[in-house]
Amino acid sequence: MYGSALSALSEEIILLIRLREPALELCRLENIGDSGKASLETVCILSLPVLTSRACLQWVSCTEEHPGHALLSKNHQQQLSSHPYPHLTTSSGTDSSTWQPEGRVGARCRRLRLVPGDGIVNVAMHFKTLSGHVPTVDLFVRRRTLLEFTNPQARVDATGVAGMGVRTVLTLPWETWGPTNSRILDHDPLTWGWLSGERCAMVLMPRITMRDYNPYRVRRALALLGVAGREVTLTCGSVVKVVKDVSVYRAGECFCSDIETSLPYVETVTSYDGCHDISMDANYLVAEVLTTVSHVHLRSSFKALSDE
Repeated sequence: MYGSALSALSEEIILLIRLREPALELCRLENIGDSGKASLETVCILSLPVLTSRACLQWVSCTEEHPGHALLSKNHQQQLSSHPYPHLTTSSGTDSSTWQPEGRVGARCRRLRLVPGDGIVNVAMHFKTLSGHVPTVDLFVRRRTLLEFTNPQARVDATGVAGMGVRTVLTLPWETWGPTNSRILDHDPLTWGWLSGERCAMVLMPRITMRDYNPYRVRRALALLGVAGREVTLTCGSVVKVVKDVSVYRAGECFCSDIETSLPYVETVTSYDGCHDISMDANYLVAEVLTTVSHVHLRSSFKALSDE
């Protein structure tokens, strides 16, 4: 049983979400150009944390950077989210980032967005529990990490056995791949935000929090700050730190045990009262404020320490 979450990690690799297990399933499109032979073959299954008997994964949404537009507003996000499948987008015919494979399989996957080369994928897991509580948990993982598991050498490294020409499906438990390659964070229903590349910006008034998962920028910020966890206040008032410590999502109704994840990131927190909208590209985040006096939109931007 699958959720509606689909992402094109490359021209051949598709990410599907299994609800019942639950798990991430990486599939390869075979014979894309041949309508009679096109098929979708499972390459790798990455298990997610084990659920309790009191909870089920009701549905998932998979979010990645929207192609073709460097800066997108919350209003545009709302328009996309109103679509019954917000992870899908229409093709403009001139957008080279929108991938449209051919054949019968292509017809099902048409207008599937291709995740940028240096992209972060956010899998939002929406649970249903016996108590009626409906929590949402965010899983962040790098596109490059997922693609590495589809490499034949990854199967050899994981199992110690070469394929010998036989098609095999690599199945990895959460404990093997998840803790070091991802971050699981509680999703506050009052937040909203956007992704660009390997950056995720979330707004929870009166703060804007941007997390950058790019390894190069993590190393650069760490060199400037000296040590992980140390908070530095910039002249603009933003507070920056490198997060490398393990974060723990506590077991409860949803998961059988505590979940530890440790994917490093640079966190930039900016106080911004009255933020009406945000836009973001690979370098800047723009905050939009609607003043109470003039009702004029004032825009200003800040840049993360890791890019200065």
